[in-house]
Amino acid sequence: MQDFGDIKGWCFDLHGVITDSWIYHAMAWQETAEILGVTWTDDIQEQLKGRDRMDSLEYILQVGGIQDQYTLSEKQAIAARKNKRYLKYLQKMNPSDVLPGINELLADLQADGYQMIIASASQNAPLEIEKLGLTKYFTKVVDVTQLAHNKPAPDVFLKAAEMLELDVSECVGIDDGLVGVQSINAANMVSIGVGDQQILHEADIVFPSTTDLTIANVRQAFK
Repeated sequence: MQDFGDIKGWCFDLHGVITDSWIYHAMAWQETAEILGVTWTDDIQEQLKGRDRMDSLEYILQVGGIQDQYTLSEKQAIAARKNKRYLKYLQKMNPSDVLPGINELLADLQADGYQMIIASASQNAPLEIEKLGLTKYFTKVVDVTQLAHNKPAPDVFLKAAEMLELDVSECVGIDDGLVGVQSINAANMVSIGVGDQQILHEADIVFPSTTDLTIANVRQAFK
């Protein structure tokens, strides 16, 4: 792992790192799964973290053993209906939904001259950043609709580094899901996981919560 002094860019996942809006996604996906006749479980919820909309739907269909019962257009329609459910929940989002410690971290990063970008699988990321009141920190958001592959492929984090005009060796990636950590690792960035150590065991550094995610703690972890 390179020296912390080489780091210039911070590439953030959104759900579970910046905000807890993942719960809104989970609620919308649970509704979708139940309509499809697939029993919702905690494992499904965990496995969907970091996946894009269509990949999430494919996973649910595979768990239910019904992936071959729908055409591509039907799957796209199901995913679109899920997004409508999510957007309905999203209307409640406001700056109070920013996770503990994140406002302080972003302010410190900006004060120290670091670059920041959102590298999320969510197509709604720009809207969420606006509703959270964080556009002053995140002027750049990766457009996942323009990528060939989403997480766990490295594309979103490679694109994030490119948009920051930095080498991947000058960036850290932060995610709360195993799929996201695998994406960061595939991009050859230093990976920081936020959450359960056992689930995120592939990350270079793991912090149990966002309150532990400080510049000082990351600097210490590099040592």
